[in-house]
Amino acid sequence: MNKLERNIIDNILESEVKLGSISTLITFYYPESSLTELLECSIDKLPNRISEFLKKEEEYLGNVVIEELENEKGRYAITISAEGFEWVHKNYSPSDFMKDFVREIKKPNNTLEDISECFYKYSKDVTVNKVGDSEWAFYFSDESIDPYVYHIEQNIFGLEYHRFTKAAYRKLMEDDR
Repeated sequence: MNKLERNIIDNILESEVKLGSISTLITFYYPESSLTELLECSIDKLPNRISEFLKKEEEYLGNVVIEELENEKGRYAITISAEGFEWVHKNYSPSDFMKDFVREIKKPNNTLEDISECFYKYSKDVTVNKVGDSEWAFYFSDESIDPYVYHIEQNIFGLEYHRFTKAAYRKLMEDDR
C-alpha cells in the first residue's frame, strides 16, 4: 500500500468515527507538498504519479478524482466515491486509539490532561510539544500505534485538533518561523 492510499484510508476511517458509517462521496483537501510527500515524487512528476495512483486505486477505492483547485493553486481536492467509502468500511476498521481519541476530544469540558491520558493509554513513549500559548503537538514514537501528529488547540470552543503526517507538520512549523 502506498502512502497516499494509507492516508486516504485513515482519513475515511477518522470521518467514520466522527460521523458514523455513511455511504456518500467524500472530499479531502491536500496541499501540493503533502501530495508530493505521499506520492514520493517531485512537483514536476506529480501529474504522472497522480495518473498512476488513479489507475491503481480504481480497483479498490473506485472512481477517485484528484484535481487542483482553480482558485487555490497548489491545493488539491481528492474525492472518493461512495463505493470507495464502502470498500474502506468493509476492509478496514478504525484503530482503538482513533476511536478513543475522537470520543475524548468531543467531550464537553475536556482538558489537555484528558487528551494526554488518552495518548498514554496506548504508549508511554509519547512526545508532547508546546508550540504556542494554547497549542500542543502530540505524537507516538511507535508509528504502528498511529503515525500522525495531532495539533491540539485550546480556544473558546474547547479543544480542537488537526492531524498531519510528521513530514507535513515539520514543514508547517518551519514555514511558520
